Amino acid sequence: MTLELTPAEQQNLDLLRAFATDIAFLRLTDTGLRKSILDAVLPLRTLLHENGLHDFAAQPQGAASKAELQALFLEDTAPETVPLTLYRPDAKKGDPRLWFSRLNRRAQPGDTLALFVAGGTLHVLNLTRSRLAERLREGDATDSTRRLAELADAELAISRELLARLRALAAAGPLPAVGTGSTAVGRTVETALGLTMNSDKGPDYKGIELKASRLSVDDRATDHRSNLFAQVPDWSVSRYKSIRELLETFGYAREGGRYALHCTVAFDKPNAQGLQLRLAREQGLLIEHHVPSSPSDVIAWRLQTLHARLLDKHRETFWIGADAVTLGGKEHFVLKSVRHTRRPSTAQFDELLEQGHVSLDHLISRSASGQVTEKGPLFKLPKKHVPALFLAETREYALAP
Repeated sequence: MTLELTPAEQQNLDLLRAFATDIAFLRLTDTGLRKSILDAVLPLRTLLHENGLHDFAAQPQGAASKAELQALFLEDTAPETVPLTLYRPDAKKGDPRLWFSRLNRRAQPGDTLALFVAGGTLHVLNLTRSRLAERLREGDATDSTRRLAELADAELAISRELLARLRALAAAGPLPAVGTGSTAVGRTVETALGLTMNSDKGPDYKGIELKASRLSVDDRATDHRSNLFAQVPDWSVSRYKSIRELLETFGYAREGGRYALHCTVAFDKPNAQGLQLRLAREQGLLIEHHVPSSPSDVIAWRLQTLHARLLDKHRETFWIGADAVTLGGKEHFVLKSVRHTRRPSTAQFDELLEQGHVSLDHLISRSASGQVTEKGPLFKLPKKHVPALFLAETREYALAP
């Protein structure tokens, strides 16, 4: 929904944006309050589902299938636990509905509620009626202002710890490179932090993803693309059923008896192989299709899967920049800067896809022995567009002069 907020509502919302992972909004109507029925709008349904609290899509219709959660209302003085009923009525298509117990005591028609999840609990703040922002400015401490301070402190505690460790590494001088090539910076930083190389798909440092690159490379190539995540297609919804089939159809011969498909695929135009991306929103799919063919669809990903990967991998990320220097005939890295991002937006991910900014790389090869491997597909985004992917303010830190 497009929000038009008063200055006081905006100040209350700014409190939450300092730490809330995602925020959904409910604009209250006179009819909804009188009938004790609120529409569970899509952003709220997504918020509940992606945080493991409730899945309306899996909920049967009817009173017997009603579900209940405990929500925490942030009143001006103290938080109050309030039962939240979630249901799909028998009537019509069973459009998702919800109701907070005793909501009429806390809100009036025209009010806007902000909802977010922290610590596995759904929190609610009435942006219109709350005076929490005003109380904080005046230094008036209440149980609710203390709760907000605790949430903000917990959200940033690990990032402060990591930033301090990176600054200590930068102050110690150039780090000998671990490995070679594009992954050497990341390997070097992870080794210096005492981390093992990522063997799973989760973040690197206590929930924070680390992405490191040579600044010299980025400076020469202004359109340098940062790697977001790797995700194989969903073969169950794809026309082609394996990377081997994809390679045999669109690949090309390389030196040494290898056969490969190394290419970038995006929305704006077909690549040299005629491959291009498109969104099928009603089906919830990202589709890679071959423009000259009919039928043209080649492979597909479920948007829900891509969104989950984005939220899991980049809930909080340090994008580390380093200068490469040669000392004693060996490459070293001088840690220079950090770009700190938080709270990726799945809606913005889709938008960046359609704008042609998010693209994917195929890295499929067949060896002379016939073995087929795929290092991707890798979903990437130009460095300059990275801040647009995140809801929280992007922060820049210097690590060394």
